Amino acid sequence: MKVITIAVMVLRIGVLVALVMGILFWTGNIQNLIPIHMLIGILVVLCLWVIGLAQGFTKAASFGLALATFILGLVLVIVGLYQTRWLPGSSHWIIQVIHLLLGLSAIGLGEMIYARTKRRLKSSVAA
Repeated sequence: MKVITIAVMVLRIGVLVALVMGILFWTGNIQNLIPIHMLIGILVVLCLWVIGLAQGFTKAASFGLALATFILGLVLVIVGLYQTRWLPGSSHWIIQVIHLLLGLSAIGLGEMIYARTKRRLKSSVAA
């Protein structure tokens, strides 16, 4: 459970920093920091994968949730790395919104798994 707790904390901080940086990119303020944003994004995905994998080794294990973390993380990385090539021009905002929603889904999924695992482990200890 300690691994999941640490990974969730890093996930929270990473998503917050990536979100702020993404908004600044979107407004055209810090274009030169895109590699740092990408590095933080990869860290977020790795944390999501750790959370999915670690919950698989608890009594609250769910193969479906573990699979969801890996699929969402992979899609988020692919969209993040290749988004500049998709829908260039005035329609590019669509890809940016998709990337934003995937990032928010990552934090949502990580938090959901954390709460579920914490609740299930607490109830199994009490029983």
